[in-house]
Amino acid sequence: MRWPATEPAAVRWCGFRTRSFFTTPSADPPPRPSPARGEGDLVPLPRPSPPRGEGDAGGGSIGIMGGTYDPVHNGHLAAARQLRDEAALEQVWLVPNAYPPHRSAAPVASAEDRMRMVELAVSDQPGLVASRIEVDRGGISYTIDTARELARTLPGRRFELLLGSDVALQIRAWHEADALLKEGSFTIFNRPDTSIALSTLYELGFSPARTRLVHLDTPAIAAHQVRDRLRRGAPIDDLVPPPVAEYIQAHRLYQA
Repeated sequence: MRWPATEPAAVRWCGFRTRSFFTTPSADPPPRPSPARGEGDLVPLPRPSPPRGEGDAGGGSIGIMGGTYDPVHNGHLAAARQLRDEAALEQVWLVPNAYPPHRSAAPVASAEDRMRMVELAVSDQPGLVASRIEVDRGGISYTIDTARELARTLPGRRFELLLGSDVALQIRAWHEADALLKEGSFTIFNRPDTSIALSTLYELGFSPARTRLVHLDTPAIAAHQVRDRLRRGAPIDDLVPPPVAEYIQAHRLYQA
């Protein structure tokens, strides 16, 4: 499904020294200030040709749902669909890391294999999009870098970061956490097995004006369960979409 490529007329100026992808449209945006010499302003890049579906949203917000996706499973997809609906998002982008910053061990599958599995998983899911932004950038996938790249390559779009409550509790350990919290719009989601209160989020530095909390009802599936079953030769049909299961078997991923 494709959406009209209309863009909001303007966005409010924010401190990333580019049009912030986090903010809502404003009728009269103030002029861009001139940064002091030596501040290290971001250099705008030419707008890339996005993968099919990416960048096709209309005027609604786009949710960014990062993860390792090693592999993507039915729990990820259920969360993305419910977030699309509960948070009234135009699209949800599933963004596989090239290399996750907070894990001591590297992902089991390669970035390209994980990316391809996400593409297959969302191929028949309206409003869900597989984004290569972190895989193509390579290296450690810091969310702040993704935020800044989206701001300069897709100006005028509005994005929200989608975080599980367990992940949100660790926000202070993130790279450039203060900048992210200062600029970011967040949708935090509780699942049946995890829960957090808004007051706790505010204590961590999330802005009351730019943070909302939703409750999801998703299956309790973890990627390690998929990998464990494959190592034992057990079926995974109830854990992942059929195209993902077929890809895993065809490429003998996660198997002893």
